[in-house]
Amino acid sequence: MLEERSLRRILSACTLLGLVACASGPPPDDEIAAAEVALTEAADADAMERAPAPLALARDKLERAREAAADGDNRAATRLAEQALADAQLAAAEARSEVAREHAEELRTSIQTLRDEVAPRPPAAS
Repeated sequence: MLEERSLRRILSACTLLGLVACASGPPPDDEIAAAEVALTEAADADAMERAPAPLALARDKLERAREAAADGDNRAATRLAEQALADAQLAAAEARSEVAREHAEELRTSIQTLRDEVAPRPPAAS
């Protein structure tokens, strides 16, 4: 009787572990790698200076994704890696947008300077 209970408990525990392992999904190696690449691209776009908030979120979520993967929680790791990818892409886009705005302002200033230079001037009073 005692052996039967122990056997049932062991069998139940093994079944539960098997279900948890199956529910967790495959390791998110590709998702983590994609997030790492996106973080590198964001850094190259000067997101550290121009979009620090989404970049920090991306780094934090990537770190949490790595921790979840190390703990075997592949579902959470995948979700966090995908969020890190999106945050890193947002940081890169915000940084590029800021650069574009600055260039546009420089062009507007240059155009105005050229207009001022070519504009007809009133004759000098004699």
